[in-house]
Amino acid sequence: MNPRDARVVLLGLDGFPLAALGPDRTPILWRLGGNGGRASFTGIAPLPSTTYPGFATLLTGCLPARHLVRTTGLRPGAVPGWAGRQDPAVQTLLEICAESGRRTTAVVGDHLLQGVLRLGEATIWPPGGIIPAGTPLDAHGYPPNEAARPHLLEAVADETVELVFGHLNETDTWGHDLGPDHPTTLACATAVDAIIGEVVEALRPTWSHAVLIVTSDHDMEAPSPLPPIELRPSEPPLEGLVQSVTVDGGAALLRPVGGASVRAVRAALSNTDGIHLVEESGDVMVAGAVPGRWFAGAPQPAGGFHGGPATARTLAIVAGGHPVVPRLAAALAASPPHLADWGPTICGLLGLPARPMDGADLAA
Repeated sequence: MNPRDARVVLLGLDGFPLAALGPDRTPILWRLGGNGGRASFTGIAPLPSTTYPGFATLLTGCLPARHLVRTTGLRPGAVPGWAGRQDPAVQTLLEICAESGRRTTAVVGDHLLQGVLRLGEATIWPPGGIIPAGTPLDAHGYPPNEAARPHLLEAVADETVELVFGHLNETDTWGHDLGPDHPTTLACATAVDAIIGEVVEALRPTWSHAVLIVTSDHDMEAPSPLPPIELRPSEPPLEGLVQSVTVDGGAALLRPVGGASVRAVRAALSNTDGIHLVEESGDVMVAGAVPGRWFAGAPQPAGGFHGGPATARTLAIVAGGHPVVPRLAAALAASPPHLADWGPTICGLLGLPARPMDGADLAA
C-alpha cells in the first residue's frame, strides 16, 4: 500500500500510570494491544522524564540533545539558556506535514503544549492555545479530559485529516495530587480507556488504512520519605566542576565548568547519595535519582512525581487496519520503543520527506 494512503492517529496520554494497564482497568487498551501490538516491557522516555522533553521527543523523532527541550521547569536563565529551549530546535511532525501539504489536527488537554510544540494553526482545541471561557479547570489550571474529548472525536471523524495528534492530561493531574496508585488516578485511567474506545469507533470508516498509536510521555512514582537530594555547585563534590544546576523532579541538569572533564563530573555525581545514573545531553549532563527520590529545588511531591529513571517508561500500543500494523506489532514485541522512534515511523507511514532524526522507523 502507498504510504500516502495511511492515516495516523497519535494519542499521548500525559502521566498515564503504567500500573493501570491491564484487562480489568483498561480493557479497550488491552484488547487493542492484543489485536495490534504493545511493547512487552513498555516504551522508553528520555531524561528528564517530564512532559515537555517527552512530547518534544515524540513529535520530532529527536533526543533532547538535538531538539533542546530538556526540561519542563522553565527556570529563568536556564531555559531559555544553558539548559535548553522553550520550543524544539528542529521541525516537528506537524510542521513537516504542513510543508508537504498534508492536513493535520491537534487537540491538547494541556493548552501550554500549543506553544511549546509549535502546534500553531493545527490546534483546533483549545483554539490559539487559549482555554475558552466557561471551560472547567482542575486545581492546576488544565481542562479535564471531558472538555477535550468532543474535539478529539471531531478530529478523528474528519476523514480529510491525515495526522491527528491528541493529548489527554488528566491522569497526570491526579497522579501528582494523589499518587499513581490512588483509586481516583486509576479510575481516571479507566475513563481514558473509554475515550479511546470512542476514538476507535470514530476511526472505523477509515480503519482499513488507519494506524492508531497510543503512547505517553512518562510514568509516575510515589515519593520516598527520604529527604531530597542536594546538588550545590559551590560545595563538594561539585565545587569547581559544575557552575549551574536546574532540577526537574527526579532529574537534574548540570552545566559543567569550562574545562571540567565529563569523567570527573560523572565520578562526583556517581558518589552522591540518591543518584542512580548520569548521562550526557550535548553540552549538559543529566543526573537521575533512585526510585522515590527527587532533587532539592523541585516542588515537594504531594501524591506523585516524575523526572527520574523510574518514570522513564511509556505506553506503546499500536492498532488499526493498515497492512503495516503487524510489522509495527512485531517491532514492539521485539524491543521497547523509544519515544524518538515514533517520529521517523510516522514520517514513513505518511510518505513524508526524510529529516535527520535520532529514532528508528519501527516499520523498516
